[in-house]
Order: sequence, then C-alpha cells, then structure tokens
Amino acid sequence: MNIDDLKSEWQSAGQGSLSEKELAMMTRVRNHPSLRKLRIKFMTEIVALTAFLFLFYDGLDGAQKPLIVNILLIISVTIYIINNALSYYHIQNPLVSGNFREALAKQVHSLKRLAVLSLTSSVVYAATLLFFLTYQAAFTQRKYIILSALIITFSLLFYYSWISWQRKITHFRQLEADF
Repeated sequence: MNIDDLKSEWQSAGQGSLSEKELAMMTRVRNHPSLRKLRIKFMTEIVALTAFLFLFYDGLDGAQKPLIVNILLIISVTIYIINNALSYYHIQNPLVSGNFREALAKQVHSLKRLAVLSLTSSVVYAATLLFFLTYQAAFTQRKYIILSALIITFSLLFYYSWISWQRKITHFRQLEADF
C-alpha cells in the first residue's frame, strides 16, 4: 500500500453511515462481552449442578440419607439455579427510564437486592451441601480437616462473591454521582 492509497482510505473513513438496525445491534445490552462471559459462567454452573442433582443419590450415598436431607439439598440447589437465572435476566434487561440518574439509582437498588439474594442463596446452598455430606458421618481427624478445608473454601468463595457485588454496586454509585 502506498501513501496515496493510505490517504484515500483516510479520506473515505467514516463516510459510510450505518443503518439504524446495525447501530441497534451494536448497542444492544445482550451483545456485551461481559454478559457473554457471565452467560457462560451461569450455564456451566447450571449444567454442573443439574448433573450433581442427577448423580448425588448414587454417587454420594443419597439413598442412605433420610428423605428430608435429600429434599433440602434438591431445594437449595434449585433455589441457587433459579437465583442465577433471575440475576442474569435482570442484568441482561436493565431498568430503563427517561431520566438517566433515576435509572442509575434504580439499578443500584436492584443490584443491592440481587447481591443479598445471591449471597443468601449461596450460603443456603453451601450449608445444605455441608449438612448433606456430614449427616451421620463418623468423624475422624482426617474428616475434620476435610470439613475445615471445605468451610474455608466456601467462606473464601462467599467473600470473593461479596467483593464482586460490592465492585458492581460501587461502579453504578460512582456513575450516579458523576451525573
């Protein structure tokens, strides 16, 4: 490419206008790369938890546990999956109003509510899973170490999830303050 070709390309850049449909596709919230990553994360969790629900009865001796323990585990996993789906739907379809500041305030409020629901469902799921795994277990020193490691892991995951939600909420608060 010589300099004349480069100059002509530069001159013609930006002259081709995009149609309304092309602009709408580019600015759709659903096409955002962060949402794609979140969708992959949620779908992976849903597939893994659904597989877990199908396999826990045989693989984790669910047949030897009382029915109520199995039901509690199924309910907690279902609540966790439903919460993920509702959170994704809410994030994918944000509240829209004529006033940008008002929309940001509503988004902050919604994110706070989602954070509480998400963290609560995570704690309920983790507690129920620990209850299921430890019900009628004969504890040895090795099992106490494994239980401690699980509790520490769940606590760290909860903490990182809390930090992630706080970053999102702080980001929208900052956007609201800037307007």
